[in-house]
Amino acid sequence: MSNKPDLIPLAMIICDSVIEDKMTSKKSLIGLFDNINSSKAPCAHPRLNVFLVLTEGNGEYDCSLKCIHEDTDRALGGLNARINCKNPQEKIELNFEFRGLRFPEFGNYRFDFYCHDNLIISRKFLLREAKAI
Repeated sequence: MSNKPDLIPLAMIICDSVIEDKMTSKKSLIGLFDNINSSKAPCAHPRLNVFLVLTEGNGEYDCSLKCIHEDTDRALGGLNARINCKNPQEKIELNFEFRGLRFPEFGNYRFDFYCHDNLIISRKFLLREAKAI
């Protein structure tokens, strides 16, 4: 158990890509979504990003982001990060990029973000069958 203050999430967004301007460090989130359409399952998504903004931290934090299948509560994949917060007023921006994330069936999924094994924020999304036109 850590005696550090809990991080407070300000945003958690799923998108196709994140572009950072080298001169200003501003981020552009491209292709925001909360569902994925597929003609078949299982399927793999070529590339998706989960962008988070956090605050109220102080010191180093070990973090992880896990993709969970809601019906089975099974983790499909995950990424880890270590962040360093200089002061509680600082806004920390994190981008987790998944390539080829495989989804076993249509239905509900979520991304769970943890710091020091404590769930900080969760974001749900849906894999649904694309209807033929």
